[in-house]
Amino acid sequence: MIGWGDDIKYLVKLIGVSTVTFTRPAVAPDRMPDDLLPLLRNLGLNDYEGRVYSTLLSLRKATARDIHELSGVPRGRIYDILHDLARRGFIGIEEGSPTCYYLLDPDDVIDHIKEEYLSSLEQTRKAIRNLSVAHLRPPPSFYMLRSDWAIANHLTSMFKRVRNRMVILCNDPSFLRSYMDELRAVSKRADLYIVVRDAEAFAAVDLPVYEGSGALSELLSLHKGPDRKSFGTAIFMDDGDFFALSVPGSDGGAFTGSDAPMMRFLLQSIIMHLEAEYDLPPGGISPS
Repeated sequence: MIGWGDDIKYLVKLIGVSTVTFTRPAVAPDRMPDDLLPLLRNLGLNDYEGRVYSTLLSLRKATARDIHELSGVPRGRIYDILHDLARRGFIGIEEGSPTCYYLLDPDDVIDHIKEEYLSSLEQTRKAIRNLSVAHLRPPPSFYMLRSDWAIANHLTSMFKRVRNRMVILCNDPSFLRSYMDELRAVSKRADLYIVVRDAEAFAAVDLPVYEGSGALSELLSLHKGPDRKSFGTAIFMDDGDFFALSVPGSDGGAFTGSDAPMMRFLLQSIIMHLEAEYDLPPGGISPS
C-alpha cells in the first residue's frame, strides 16, 4: 500500500532534485541515505528498480553502463529496468550514441502516482457501494465466535444496531452486569425483554427482567442435556439476528447468525408469551 503523508514528504526531501539542473550529483551513489530504498517501495519500485532510480537521483543523467556499474544491478537486467521506469514515467530517454537516461522531476512523478492511487481508491469505493446495494439482504449466515475479543465486539455491535426489539434469555447474571450500560441504552430506544428462570437471582439487575414459565422455563433449561454445551445467554433481535453464548468457564464460545426466519418467529413467540403472562401492552413494560 502506498504510504502518503510524512513518508512521501520525507522521500521528496531525501531526493532533493532541481527541475532544471542535471549537471552535478546532489548525493554520491555510495552515500545515498539508508532509508531511501524502503521509501521508494511506496512508489511501487522493487529492489533493483529502487537501486537504479536512486542512482539516477544522484547522477541526474547517465548511460546504462554507468548506472549498471554504480547501482550493482546486473547488466542483463539494466536495460529492461530502465525502459520500464521510462514507461511508468519515472525517467526520460535521450536517444543518441550512447543512449542516456535522465531523471524526471520527482515532484511530478509522485503527484501523478498519488492521483492514480486516489482515483483507484474512488473506483474501489464505488464498486463496494454498488455491491452493497445489490446485496442489501444477504442469505442467512451462521458462524462460531471463539475469542473473547470477537464475542465482545459482536455483542457491542448488536447492542448498537438494535432498532425495535430485543429479547435476552439469560442464565448468567454476570453477563447482564458486564453490559449494564449498553443494555440501559438499548432499553431507551427499543423494546427490551430479559427472561430468566429465577428472578431472585437477578434482583440486583436494574433492567426489565421477566421470570419465564412454561415453555420459556423449558427453553432456559436446554443446557442440562449431558452432551450439550452449557447455555448462558441467548439474544434475539429485530429481523432475525441471534446470538448464543455459553456460561463462563465452559469453553463453548458463541454461536451467531442473521436474517433467520426461524429466529424471527421465536422472537415474536417469546414476546407474545410475555405479553399474555404479564398482561403487557404491545411494546412491553418493565415489571414492577
